[in-house]
Amino acid sequence: MALPIENDRHCFCCGPDNPHGLHLQIAYPAKGTAEASLVVDQRYAGWRGITHGGLLATVLDELMAHACISSGIKAVTAEMTTRFLKAVPVGTHVRVTGAVAGERGRVVSTEGKLYDSEGVLAAEATARFVKV
Repeated sequence: MALPIENDRHCFCCGPDNPHGLHLQIAYPAKGTAEASLVVDQRYAGWRGITHGGLLATVLDELMAHACISSGIKAVTAEMTTRFLKAVPVGTHVRVTGAVAGERGRVVSTEGKLYDSEGVLAAEATARFVKV
């Protein structure tokens, strides 16, 4: 049985009602794109002083999902590949973008980029989403 896709305001990344969430403020500069920024809190460290890669991947996934939303597409992540290019220190500001790269039937291809506080690309991802 397929579950309905509904915004319940408790999303870990963007939900305003999740007391443990990131509370990302996501902007949609153009159709098929999304962007947000955050200061990485110490509680998201992996190794001492370095942001956990899982958090970076989570935020990239979120922005690619919101790129789908800005195209008017309801979809869920089917597959994601993440490349970590450099360490991101905790306590620093990062900017994350997502974009729809293409559609083929029910599959939506997306790209995500995460930039460090100096604007240097620190991580990137591609994902395929399936329309629901």
